[in-house]
Amino acid sequence: MFKRFYCLLFVLCVCSSSLFSQHFMQSAGATISAITGTVKIPGGSESFGLSQTNLTYFPRFNFVENEHSSISVGAPIGLGIAIVTNTIGNDVGISFAYDLPLVVDYNIGCKSTKDNDRSFGGYVGAGFGYYKINISNSEYSNYNGATYGPMVRGGVRFKLPNWDSYALTIGMYYKKGMEADKLTTIGFNVLYDF
Repeated sequence: MFKRFYCLLFVLCVCSSSLFSQHFMQSAGATISAITGTVKIPGGSESFGLSQTNLTYFPRFNFVENEHSSISVGAPIGLGIAIVTNTIGNDVGISFAYDLPLVVDYNIGCKSTKDNDRSFGGYVGAGFGYYKINISNSEYSNYNGATYGPMVRGGVRFKLPNWDSYALTIGMYYKKGMEADKLTTIGFNVLYDF
């Protein structure tokens, strides 16, 4: 279901970028996510914590615009691989994760639209996220699951010196899982807007 939805979103973004290029915007960078909670295991439960860095690509489409602000829909998609360590027996594992959120943001100032020339701005928004985690090659920390649920987000954007058409976005988000383990995710991202 999620794969079909994101394929459709990607096709819409590509088509809209050629038909309505003034409304299509994009950025890329990195997102660091901290996922915590208690997971059920055979015979009980145990605390779970993971920090994951993902490469992030964020296409968004402004469906409402004015001179100083916009409302957009987008998908800050992330993909990453990390090494996970566990203090029990000096255990080491490999973590693979991907992040598939869909968000609606209110953007103001810098990079809220293609034509906005303000040097500073920001955004606030909400959406729904799906985060898949797979830890392997670890004796004590094997975990294969997903966390999904509603999210809130916000951040600031500012122009880079001597790069008039480019900006940097620094943002964060919070998501509370709806799955059985109800994992909590807090993420921070740095994105290059182009």
